[in-house]
Parts: sequence; structure tokens; C-alpha cells
Amino acid sequence: MSKYIDFRGVSAKLLESRPQENIFLLLDHGGLPGLSRKLQYGSTEWMSLFDRTNEEGALAVAPILVLAASKGEIRLSRLVFDWLKQHGTYSSSVMMLVSSLDLTCLARELGTRMHITLAGGVEAMLRFFDPRVFERLLNILTREQKEDFLGVASSWHYVDRSGRIAQTTSKHGAVNLASKPVSLSQEQEDHMLAASEIDQILNSLRSSVPDLFSEIPRESQCDFVSESVIEARSKKLESVLQLSLYAMIRLFYVKGMMSVEVYEKAVRYLRSNDVNNLKILLNNGEVYI
Repeated sequence: MSKYIDFRGVSAKLLESRPQENIFLLLDHGGLPGLSRKLQYGSTEWMSLFDRTNEEGALAVAPILVLAASKGEIRLSRLVFDWLKQHGTYSSSVMMLVSSLDLTCLARELGTRMHITLAGGVEAMLRFFDPRVFERLLNILTREQKEDFLGVASSWHYVDRSGRIAQTTSKHGAVNLASKPVSLSQEQEDHMLAASEIDQILNSLRSSVPDLFSEIPRESQCDFVSESVIEARSKKLESVLQLSLYAMIRLFYVKGMMSVEVYEKAVRYLRSNDVNNLKILLNNGEVYI
């Protein structure tokens, strides 16, 4: 059985260690349908980072900043915490920030960080409120960029793909209101795209073989895909399509639904990009479903 995160308990521990600061939840509404309804039925203080922007009307996919604790006390209702426990642990939609800033100021500062300049001067929205994107960002930013970006909070916490909380700290000082948007080099942009492979493969398995893939606990699914990618690359498979198909073939094999001979034949077809024969093989009774 999959484990779920007690976000209220985590908030309480953060508050205990830093009682003079505020604890915030940064939630991706796009991955938490129904969130705004839950928040509207309480006295919870919250803001959309899309407020006063061109996307203001898109609340259903907006990043939502929620005050979870302040002045030494938990502020968010237990009802919302319990709802997040069930819906937020594996949705890649929950982050937590510890900051001395108030809700309005932090929302404004985080809003400016959604703007990014790509290589070639192209402007885009940075979905850093998606923990998967945030994790990639941490790995490609320079030290100066990271200090500037993270400086609005003393610590950032995010739920990773395995349903566990990871964290990073920052040199929390005076907020630079004139901070420029993040600007990525072509190399940084390429690394960001490459790092999205795991998520693309996870989504592919969850949509193509949902019942079978769900037999693997959610906290172990990312590890399965990572191991599959390592194996696939050792077999000279490189494209996201090849990696996704190999992960599916490996899933059939480890679940005892494919013989060694069929597995090896499937890998040969995949290596030669013979997708048609691969489909015939998988649909011709060679996989014991």
C-alpha cells in the first residue's frame, strides 16, 4: 500500500524549528482539481499567483499560495490538510516554503519568478511550482541564479516523484525587488528538456498500461522507470519513444507476461526502430494478458 504525506505534521515540525517565520504551501491547481473549492469553504488565507496578470481568469491551472502557519500557530484547517494528504502526495503538485515574508509580498515575488527568458531571447512561463520542474531547475541554475531565485525563503520543500519530501535551503536575506527574470543559456535549456524524459515515460506507462503499472506502488514507479532507462541506454536505445516502449516491454517481462525469447525479439525490433513488427509481436498473443 502506498504511503501518504502528513502535510500538517510536516508544517508543525517546520513551525517548531522556525517559530518566527511563516509556513506556506505552494500548490499547482492543475494537478489538484477541486482545490479552490476546499479553500473557499474555510477562513484560509490564500492567493493565486495569476492574480493581476493576463492569466488571472485561469484559476483552474493557477499556482496557489496558501498560508499554512504563522505566529507560532497552524492556520490551515485540518480538513484541507487531510484532503491534500490524499490528493497531493503523488500528484507532483505540492511545495512548501518557510519565509519571513507575508502572503502578499511572497506571492508578488514568486509571481515575478514565473517569467523566464529562453535562449534566443524568447520569453516564457516557468512552471517552477510543479515540483518536477523545480527539481530540474535546481540542477541547471548557476550558483548566482540559484541564490537569487531561492532568496525569498529560508527553505523550499517539494514532493518528489516518489511521494517523498525533498528540500533545499537558501541564503535568506533582503529580497531584491529589482531581481531580473531567470535567463537560460542553450545548454541549460537542453538540460531542462533532457531531464523531463522520466516524466514523459511515467506518463506514457500510466496512460498505455494503467492497470498493470499501478501494481507497482506509486513510491516505486519512478525507480522502475529510472532503472528501465539505464537498461535501455545500455542496449543502445536513446529516443524518448524507444525508452518508453522499452519500459513497457520490461514491465511485461518482469510481471511474467512475456517469455525471454519474445523479450529479446522485442528489444531487437525496438533497436532497429521496427515499430510495426514490434506492435505485431505485442498484439499477436505473445504477451500473456
